[in-house]
Amino acid sequence: MKLGAPDPRTNAPALAATSPAKPTYGISLEEGRKHWAYQPVKSAPLPKLKDKAWPRNELDHFTLARMEKAGVTPAPDADPRTLIRRLTFDLTGLPPTAEETEAFVSACSPIGNLQTAMANAVDRLLASPHYGERWGRHWLDVVRYADTCGNASDYPVPQAYKYRNYVIKSFNEDKPFDRFIREQLAGDLLNAKLETPNSELVVAPGYLAIARHFGGGKGEPHLTIEDSIENMGRAFLGLSLSCARCHDHKFDPIASTDYYALYGIFSSTTFPHPGSEGMNRPKDLVVLGPKAEVEAATKAWKEQLAALDAEVKKLEADKTAADKLTDAAAKKAKVDELTKAITAAKAKHKQLSETVPYELAYAVADSKPANARIHVRGDPTRLGEEVPRRFIQVLGGQPLPKDCGNSGRLDLANWIADPANPLTARV
Repeated sequence: MKLGAPDPRTNAPALAATSPAKPTYGISLEEGRKHWAYQPVKSAPLPKLKDKAWPRNELDHFTLARMEKAGVTPAPDADPRTLIRRLTFDLTGLPPTAEETEAFVSACSPIGNLQTAMANAVDRLLASPHYGERWGRHWLDVVRYADTCGNASDYPVPQAYKYRNYVIKSFNEDKPFDRFIREQLAGDLLNAKLETPNSELVVAPGYLAIARHFGGGKGEPHLTIEDSIENMGRAFLGLSLSCARCHDHKFDPIASTDYYALYGIFSSTTFPHPGSEGMNRPKDLVVLGPKAEVEAATKAWKEQLAALDAEVKKLEADKTAADKLTDAAAKKAKVDELTKAITAAKAKHKQLSETVPYELAYAVADSKPANARIHVRGDPTRLGEEVPRRFIQVLGGQPLPKDCGNSGRLDLANWIADPANPLTARV
């Protein structure tokens, strides 16, 4: 209780909207903002060192300061062959070729060329497509990427690779992290503002789409939203938010009202579902491509299906007529021929009907925007007071604009990516 937990011998206050200054359950925003993690990021002065010759850059000063405090000394410099192996494995996950190793060793001789050789090797490795494959995997682990949707059925998601490729491409292009955040949380809303649509922006919110799915696509969307909120907090803010689903956070200055302010943003979003044993067709996937092209392709597709329907009807009518032939041999030959043709036409119709004529993305889209109500004790069947959509209070608590006609995901992305947000910079 000294750490902030409620006293079980007293009645906890009723769940209600709280003022930014003093949330319920004893959380103090003023005290919370004093914690170092919520303070603005500042450049620290270089520490004083005994060995002033060893550091080559500013980071070396801090590393050596800790080593001197611990009473240890730096290891000797690695030789060129070791350096190129470390560099190549670190940046691409692959060993250097024999030719690359020898070229680096040659570039390091005489020893005065070491730093130039290192810089050139780093630039070459950063330009390799394997760099994005190597380091994109770390981000994909953070956002719990998989080619299946999780839960008991773990249904395949054939379109998930598009988000994976987006991440790899972003690393290879050295995309700024603030832009990376905005695209993943609200790329579709950014795309809607462009005169020339960019399908990559539609694919980027696949980050949200790959959340775990429960209940076979029927009746349990709150679990997917809860998974999305928790991952967003961990990935972008370094915060675990799930405690606030049932009650104010016991240790971090996060109120339950903060949680449901975010919940309203995600519940105003349509999440796709890849299907399940009980629902063998995907639903709510996002169409890629210009609207006019999609409409033209859809029209041609429907015309093909209609033509196949007409063909099947004609063949069936011909088969009925063939059944009336008096010549048994001719009748059998004709009926067999028409039966095969009908089977082939139906198979073609089935295959065509199951293949849409446009590209799909496993991504999200806005639904009807609405605020969420508190789930009392985390139970979605017990609804409490409505909470306006906004940001976490300890980080500013910015509300959505009054004229906001969408989910608020873009505003959320801007709040997270704001240079004044101390948590994002530290994550």
